[in-house]
Amino acid sequence: MASTLKVYHLPGAWGLPTVSPFCLKLDAWLRMTGIEHESVTVATPFAGPKGKAPWIEQDGQKLGDSTFIIAHLAERFGVDPDAHLTPAQRGLAVAIQRLIDENLYWTMVHDRWMNDANWQQFRDVVLGGLAVPLRRVLGPIARRGVKKQLEGHGMGIHGAAEIAAIGRRDVNALSDILGEQDWFFGAEPSSTDAVVYAQLVNIWRAPFESEVRRAIGQTPNLVAFIDRFAARYYP
Repeated sequence: MASTLKVYHLPGAWGLPTVSPFCLKLDAWLRMTGIEHESVTVATPFAGPKGKAPWIEQDGQKLGDSTFIIAHLAERFGVDPDAHLTPAQRGLAVAIQRLIDENLYWTMVHDRWMNDANWQQFRDVVLGGLAVPLRRVLGPIARRGVKKQLEGHGMGIHGAAEIAAIGRRDVNALSDILGEQDWFFGAEPSSTDAVVYAQLVNIWRAPFESEVRRAIGQTPNLVAFIDRFAARYYP
């Protein structure tokens, strides 16, 4: 008999179960599919098999990376929230996920970690599970590490205004794709909706100075989408 599926994620804030879009994506997908599991909040991601959150553990085996986890669980439990999608829609779903995971996500990281005023607030959220003395030591180290990640990705070589313009373009593209639909691929939600929700709500709900957050506020269909998804899966 299989052991309980354990899902490890970073702490929550602002009414969200986790401040990580990748952790929240997995959490939302699990709610969509109804797969039984135990959620475990961790202070740091270092115990994960890839040194990042989320990760899962079952039958003594660990698996990291939200995309690989979802593919694994879909096969293991025989579930597919995307069964109603056409091949073209499945292709567009991959493109939307890349836009979010590889581009829009990094504009959020820049806003949280590199904006001094935002960092003063976010530090206590992201490191809140650690003792204050340890938080003071690890905070600057973590921030320098994120700065290197941003530069290595390429987002960090741009100025703040340029990064804001990139984020605004991404938000407007998502708004255009959604249009007047309830969900990104019509009348029924799919995994794409979990991906988009997890990223947008982590920007929208955070009380930080952000041009990208303002861009979301200026797209009523995305705000309505966030509320619709929350009402359905996070009542």
